[in-house]
Amino acid sequence: MLSSAEKRDIQEGLIAATESYVAETMHVTLELSPWPSAKTLPPYLRNSYLIFQGRLGDRRALWLFARDEPTPAAIEKHTSSLLERWPEAQVVVFERLPSYARRRLIERGIAFVVPGTQLYLPDFGVDFRSRARRPTEVRDTLRPSAQAMLLYLLLRGADSSIPRTASELAPVLGQTLMTASRAVAELDSHGLVSTRREGRTKEVHLSRGRRATWEAAQDVLQSPVKRRLAAVEDQVAAHCPLIAGLSALSRRSMLAEPSARTYAVSHKTAQSLEPEVTITSSNLAVADEPGMAVVEVWTYDPRPLAVANIVDPLSLYLSLREDVDERVEGALRQMMEEFSW
Repeated sequence: MLSSAEKRDIQEGLIAATESYVAETMHVTLELSPWPSAKTLPPYLRNSYLIFQGRLGDRRALWLFARDEPTPAAIEKHTSSLLERWPEAQVVVFERLPSYARRRLIERGIAFVVPGTQLYLPDFGVDFRSRARRPTEVRDTLRPSAQAMLLYLLLRGADSSIPRTASELAPVLGQTLMTASRAVAELDSHGLVSTRREGRTKEVHLSRGRRATWEAAQDVLQSPVKRRLAAVEDQVAAHCPLIAGLSALSRRSMLAEPSARTYAVSHKTAQSLEPEVTITSSNLAVADEPGMAVVEVWTYDPRPLAVANIVDPLSLYLSLREDVDERVEGALRQMMEEFSW
């Protein structure tokens, strides 16, 4: 852990680097000084940024030096809340910034600077993009294989003995080595994992803490449920007894268990079930009849992430987070509050 003096040296170095980078790029002098009103800001803002004020040409701006790596959504909320006290331009400064975050900040029109790399100041008519080689295209959402890998690392990340290389993760997640390697590259491009070489192998690690990574990934994670079907419960329970949906949520919260039980299977497993399991209808109303159940067909295999025949809580949250029922929202909140990071 860095000492207070080390942190102060890093901050001062970032401020100096910003002044120098802006001067070299825009051919104007930028002199920054602490913003006195920062002392009166709420703790969440003071803890997130070191805030300075400065004049760029004939325009004043507030310069927010990010202490960590807040998500683009959080930055948008923070800068909006500062408008009451500072109605002029705001610029967020980062020591480093993943490519996916840069893209989302640009989409939101949020000014930012990464000294030595990129400068985006729409209020000043400046959009100086990185001159580094063109990065690999970043998808808006993760592929199912990458999402499954990320959730595995989030769920098991506290265990130092878990697989850490693509070749080790592939069989655990039921993926080919090529798919696992592509998943690692995809997660790396989103800034969610980093890799480091250990001997002849390259290990995969979360880029930050488990909870911080989970929060940073919200925009690129999606529901694993591809479709929901009705089927005969006895047949489903005999061949794929993995509890999901509201049935699983009722076991992880105070929510009452629904009359029709829900099970989860992977898309590949669903294709191989017939004729052992009779999928009777895509009309879920049929599932309310006696002896029937709901089958969720997932985009990735839920079994490697499951615990005690119940789907994992993170996938469960993603599968239900769009539900508008207040009882479901409350149960999801309870489950996540009790989740041990």
